[in-house]
Amino acid sequence: MGRGTLQGRFFLAVASLLALVLAGAAIYGRARIRRFHRGEVEIRLDTAAELLRPRAAAAFAGEDPGAGLVEAVRALGAASGLRITLVAPDGTVLADSDAALPIESHGDRPEIVEARETGRGVHVRRSATTGIETLYVAHRIGGPGPAAGFVRTAAPLERIDAEVAALDRALLLGGGAALAAGLALSWFLARRLATPLAEMERTAAAFAGGDLEGRVRVRGPGEIGSLADSLNRMAEELRGRIETARRERDRLEAILRSMVEGVVAVDAGERIVLMNDAAARLLGLARTPVPGASLWEALRFPQLETALREALATGAAWSGDAPSPSGSGRILALSVQGVDGRRGALALLRDVTEVRRLETMRKDFVANVSHELRTPLAAVRGAVDTIADAGAEEEAARARFLEIARRNVERLQAIVSDLLDLSSIEAEGEAVDVETISVEGPLRRAVEAVGEAAAKKGIALEVAPGPTLPIAANARRLEQAFVNLLENAIKYSPPGGRVTARSGVQGEEVLVEIEDTGVGIPAASLPRIFERFYRVDRARSREMGGTGLGLAIVKHVVQAHRGRVEVRSEEGRGSIFSVYLPSARPRAGNSQAGRPGAREKTTGS
Repeated sequence: MGRGTLQGRFFLAVASLLALVLAGAAIYGRARIRRFHRGEVEIRLDTAAELLRPRAAAAFAGEDPGAGLVEAVRALGAASGLRITLVAPDGTVLADSDAALPIESHGDRPEIVEARETGRGVHVRRSATTGIETLYVAHRIGGPGPAAGFVRTAAPLERIDAEVAALDRALLLGGGAALAAGLALSWFLARRLATPLAEMERTAAAFAGGDLEGRVRVRGPGEIGSLADSLNRMAEELRGRIETARRERDRLEAILRSMVEGVVAVDAGERIVLMNDAAARLLGLARTPVPGASLWEALRFPQLETALREALATGAAWSGDAPSPSGSGRILALSVQGVDGRRGALALLRDVTEVRRLETMRKDFVANVSHELRTPLAAVRGAVDTIADAGAEEEAARARFLEIARRNVERLQAIVSDLLDLSSIEAEGEAVDVETISVEGPLRRAVEAVGEAAAKKGIALEVAPGPTLPIAANARRLEQAFVNLLENAIKYSPPGGRVTARSGVQGEEVLVEIEDTGVGIPAASLPRIFERFYRVDRARSREMGGTGLGLAIVKHVVQAHRGRVEVRSEEGRGSIFSVYLPSARPRAGNSQAGRPGAREKTTGS
């Protein structure tokens, strides 16, 4: 039972109060008893003085002989146990029951002085004769005039002290017993009061620590029982509210985790209130900052910082694009809004890199299509106008302009056909119809399809088939992609050059390579070679009849088969286009196994 506990404090308070009460009662009783005994002694002294008054008055008047008076005083003193003294008006002691005469003058004794003035005097002092603390009472003898003398009676107070000491012992014993009983009772009451409170304190501490399963089970006075019931009801309600809050929090966290958009909420001090994983990823943070952390300690994003501060200051909304601070080159769309009366702000972040890229591609596509169609249409219109204005004698000119018109119409048809093919491939996406085939079939048919064009230009066309794995593919689309790659290689290879088609296996992928000995591609153009209408040399491409869509079609066909296409080229030394297609039956093995090996050579004739 520590002093800091309720039981200890209650016990100490009751014990202290009981000790004070007992001590006060003892002191008060001791004083009362002492006053009582002193009063009794004074009464005895007054009685003795009154009994001696007649004899003393006669003696002072000269009627009583001195020897008889002295004997009478001594006899009365022995009978009463008091000291009796007769004092003349001038202070001379005429008789004393305890001391032999003569005795020094008592005229200056305080009780005599008081009795001379008031008729009765009382004083307590240590007697010069006996050396004992004594109570003196003096009575004046005589009428209203000068005093005839004084009768002084005295009694030692040692008896009073003895009686008071006996009383002190009785009070000490009784007070000790009462104190012990009171302490035992206070300890019992303190324990009875503190035990249920301590139980409630332990249960409340468990509630504060998150354990809401326990309940207070105590019995005590009505107020304690009511308090216990209130704690139990509070625990039930608190558990219900916590469960509701936990469900809401889990639901919110699940929503935030599933969001592709990043969410960042800050308070008025620009400290993080909430940030989901998507936001941390978009902002290039290694981990999501904990709530309460300063956003700008972990991030440097001037656009977002400016927007959030503006929203906190004015509550105004802001939206716009900004490059990601991660340095990845991604573009983020920011939407910032002040919330809760400018006491916080919320920012939504979306990765719009692909959207912006597609928008740019759409703009470029429209511009490129317009440009590509404008030239042949202008040529056709000019040829038609010239033919309409030509006379009959200009048959040769008419034939030449008809050939121009025909050639440009064919080019328009090729552009439209490639656009339709590209649109169809994009619409199909990965939902293209596939079957398990060998890549060798579409590759050989593609080689056969371009064989005549290669022969006309004097290009040696070689096929080097190697061991392959089955693939899940659309044979017609693959053949179209291979035809486009072979035609592209033939167009940009000089007469007498060579184009080689190889197939094989690399890891768990089927590899097809188209290699030429043409003019090659500048390194700066390699990243854009698969874009729509992109040409390294536009004038030369138009002369060769290209639409600028062939390689874009190749890329989309390969992507629809979950593959990839790559190019390696060096100006003046030709190019190698590599198509990687996933195998339908992956197998482990040496990544270099099945590389294109023996060649089967064919030439156009």
